[in-house]
Amino acid sequence: MNRLTILLSGALAAMTMYGAEPDNFFKILTSPEVTDTDVTFRIYAPHATSVAVKGQFMEGTLPMERNPSGIWSLTLPLPEPDIYPYNFVINDVDVSDPGNPNTFPNETFKASLLEIPGTETLYTVREVPHGKVHYGTYDSDELGVTRNIIVYTPAEYDANPIKQYPVLYLISGTTDTEETWFKVGRANTILDNLIATGEAIPMIIVMPYGNMGETPQPSSPEAALMYEAFSRELTGNIIPYVETYYRTLSGPEHNAIAGFSRGGGQAMYCAFKYPDKFRWLGSFSAYLTPATLDFFFPDAADTADAMSLLWMSVGTDDFLYPEVVRNKKYFDDKGIKATYIERPEQHHTWMHARYCLAELLKSLFVSERKKVE
Repeated sequence: MNRLTILLSGALAAMTMYGAEPDNFFKILTSPEVTDTDVTFRIYAPHATSVAVKGQFMEGTLPMERNPSGIWSLTLPLPEPDIYPYNFVINDVDVSDPGNPNTFPNETFKASLLEIPGTETLYTVREVPHGKVHYGTYDSDELGVTRNIIVYTPAEYDANPIKQYPVLYLISGTTDTEETWFKVGRANTILDNLIATGEAIPMIIVMPYGNMGETPQPSSPEAALMYEAFSRELTGNIIPYVETYYRTLSGPEHNAIAGFSRGGGQAMYCAFKYPDKFRWLGSFSAYLTPATLDFFFPDAADTADAMSLLWMSVGTDDFLYPEVVRNKKYFDDKGIKATYIERPEQHHTWMHARYCLAELLKSLFVSERKKVE
């Protein structure tokens, strides 16, 4: 018996053990199937005793029905246009949808993504010029490893070989990866669409991996040490990498930094620590504690006064809402001006993060936009 035969025999045995009949193993079910009025989920699980769907478009879970062939399915009314994480629950175990190649990049469970397109949604690909998304690597002196990084360049970038561009450093949240702003946040598509309508200027977006080994609670003193470690990597490795391989405009007035959740805390810390590098700040569902601001940034009011924009947003149902409100009150008490948006009934989700990104992009580098006009 040769090696290939042994491997195939083992694979067939494993398929049978885990409930997938060999004849059906390579049969890909259409799931989710989206029509104008509803969405249908399907999964082949002939030996399961219970299968359900749960997702951020619904409350709790809903049971699926099994047909004689062992295919479980559920049809639901079409939710509002958005991109929703979801998964199946098979015998009380969370499972991503094997029929859906679109998954949520995450350090832990990788949920599937349900995209409901809309005519007005900025994450929907339109017939406009599209930028490019580049995958790269750089050496992290802070962690002693090689790390991945994603960079978006606008559609006009290659056609203008001497033009330089402003840069937005965009950081994702806890358990997210460098791919999350691309694959879930759809930063490239949102900016493509805003550039096409003249609501944003062409810029470079840099999407690094924000995990620095440990992620303490954002209200703890240790969180500031993690933010400090990221700031060293950002200024020591990430920015030099970007400025070496991409055509960037120099000066803090051409650099913005923003992030969601942990990334928002990292962005705020870096913006206050390096006013010589950043004049534009976006904090999405994130905060710094008064203790951190007082200890590390006693001149925060002067630093903020030199910023072109300090933009914050949080949903009222976000579990971090009370802390973000406290951060905003601290700014108010110090006379620090911030654009602040509270969104009723919004949770700590990537639906909210996409909204924040779109609104921030419309406000960035306004002086550059005036030059174009």
